[in-house]
Amino acid sequence: MSSWWPASYMGCSLSPTCMDCKKKFDFIKRRHHCRRCGRVCCASCCDTRMALPRMCFLDPVRVCSPCADITLKENHFYNKELKILITGAILCIAADTTSDLVHCCLSSDHRYLIVSGPMTDSGPLLSIPMHRMTGLLIGSRDKDRSGSCLVSALILQYCLAGEEEKEVSLAVPPDSATSAFIFLTALEKAMFMMQESRAVIGTGE
Repeated sequence: MSSWWPASYMGCSLSPTCMDCKKKFDFIKRRHHCRRCGRVCCASCCDTRMALPRMCFLDPVRVCSPCADITLKENHFYNKELKILITGAILCIAADTTSDLVHCCLSSDHRYLIVSGPMTDSGPLLSIPMHRMTGLLIGSRDKDRSGSCLVSALILQYCLAGEEEKEVSLAVPPDSATSAFIFLTALEKAMFMMQESRAVIGTGE
């Protein structure tokens, strides 16, 4: 059996009731497990079938109701916002009393948020592992040139191994293109989804 399954699945034969509706399992009401979080549910609470390509389920598989909602958001994110994050945007980064223009993007393997000088090919100023991000604070929201209300400034909180928690402030530069607003809004969605997934799957990493 694959080692990634959570404890809730590993002990599914010992689960006497559905983890959603709490009804007892019997000969008619059978056990099923969600392929995303591993919780043991009845057929009614685990009746949605969806593909989970990130978990190598290319054909639709059973997922519970909470995971179905999250998976819909994830699929939209991976089809749209992920490309925006990888492309990146020119932003202002605040450090103490100074503010410099930088290029911010998600690494091609989706594991790091990379902040580098916009006009140089030297090493990044900052490379934050995504799993080390602990929180996000919205500094402000403004309307872009199209009139949409998007994130214009935020503060990312992260904690590298063996270090105390740190913060980095990112903001849309004056007279910036719409892509900067869209990038920060996509980053907000990415952080929200990470926190939501950690809550469902039950892991902080």
